[in-house]
Amino acid sequence: MLACVRKSIVTILLCCYCTLGLIAQNLVPNASFEDVNICTEYTAPCAPSAWLSVAPEVARMKYLCNGAALQGQHHVNLLQEGKENPDLRAYIQTRLLCALEKGRTYRIRVYMNTDNYPLRAGIRFDTAFVFTQSGSCLKAPASLELNENDVQKKLFRLNHPWYMLEKTYVASDNATHLLIGNFRAPQRKEGAGGGYSNAQLLIDSISITPEGGPPVCPNADSTINLLYTEHHRHTIPEKFIASGDLIHRLDGASGCDTIILKDDLFTVDKNSLNDRYKQQIDEALNRYKGNRARIQLIGYAWQKASEEYNRIISADKAKAVANYLVYNEGYSFDDFDVQGAGKTKPRYDTAGNTAGENNRVEMIICRPPLAKDTMRPRPVVHQPDTLVIPDILFKFNSSELNKNLYSSLDSLIKRIPRDGSIQLQVNGHTDNAGTSAYNNSLSMKRANAVAGYMQEHGLGNDIRLITGVGESQPVASNQSAEGRRRNRRVEIIIFYSPD
Repeated sequence: MLACVRKSIVTILLCCYCTLGLIAQNLVPNASFEDVNICTEYTAPCAPSAWLSVAPEVARMKYLCNGAALQGQHHVNLLQEGKENPDLRAYIQTRLLCALEKGRTYRIRVYMNTDNYPLRAGIRFDTAFVFTQSGSCLKAPASLELNENDVQKKLFRLNHPWYMLEKTYVASDNATHLLIGNFRAPQRKEGAGGGYSNAQLLIDSISITPEGGPPVCPNADSTINLLYTEHHRHTIPEKFIASGDLIHRLDGASGCDTIILKDDLFTVDKNSLNDRYKQQIDEALNRYKGNRARIQLIGYAWQKASEEYNRIISADKAKAVANYLVYNEGYSFDDFDVQGAGKTKPRYDTAGNTAGENNRVEMIICRPPLAKDTMRPRPVVHQPDTLVIPDILFKFNSSELNKNLYSSLDSLIKRIPRDGSIQLQVNGHTDNAGTSAYNNSLSMKRANAVAGYMQEHGLGNDIRLITGVGESQPVASNQSAEGRRRNRRVEIIIFYSPD
């Protein structure tokens, strides 16, 4: 698993809001989106750590590093309403460092703006991660909404306006998760004036702090570690699948279907399958009719008991499903491989009310393996390219670009694709002359100068990370003038999407 890129070591995130003389803890991890995740799919910096899209396959967040952020370098951009499909939404979500305390008051502050859409953001507190494959407006309502009536300040960054919205909220339950987006029905449907064009919600940071003193978050570090080590951003992460999905397609019609059979598998009288499971099983079997391998029945248990007890219980669950299908639905015992996996591989969040969802049997139906010469090739993932901006393009010992050499810089950035298929990282480097602090500062300023030039030339939305690493990553020996010259550079790293 790839490690997240962190610009700071995060243990417990604190906000600056004080209550009764105490510093109240911000319950939101990576609250200003500055820590950057290296996604598994592209091996590129493409999302903020700890934050996930609700519909990553069709409506992902846009993660921007284009100089317009109010604080730091990064902000997120969420689709509020699609033009052709007004129901289309982009939501983001994370897990709180501490569960909300029912009945307690919390102060919620969001720095945000909207493009071509009313100034508002819906916030929902939940007890699990929520994922969908459609990208449609969520049916679950928002817990609260911040809008123009909640504006406390208007601020500017490079002539770009930002608004600080603030509101208090009394927790209605012990929620553990946070979702942000547009929970309202579309403002304009097709055929009734058309949809909004470029309806976007921009968020720079968010804080949720308790009033009446700070909470105790004994598991904050483990929560952050769990979130920061999840690197899927373009597909639904397996370990965070919400309990609402009955069937999770692993590999489409040509691979496997996994049907999740929960404790409501049978009807109340225990004499027949619950209709919703029977329909799903029949549909899946029809897809593989006459061309399937043996069906796997894998039981899982999540009881407060020993590992051996959970293994036995999980095996009994899987056997019970096999027995029912053989004696009531016409299957043969030869159709099944039955296993008990015990308290392993939780499919749902193990904290809070959803832990019991891990008591289940998974029915996995697959096609037989294809012969090697008929297997579809895996998508080709291109290795990143690196463009090097040499020291000569800057004024001596300065972060100011040499205007007389703009043409050389233009010839380099013209090599960067502009079809939306790439993501960019800009890294500044120095030699070892001078102090580390000075070199770190100069390398960061030079990286920002190059990124600013790229933004002016239409590449701003593709930049995901800007860093200055000083003298720490030399490409040549600093013992010679030529080596030091090579080490003084800015690198533009181009990450490509898989073919």
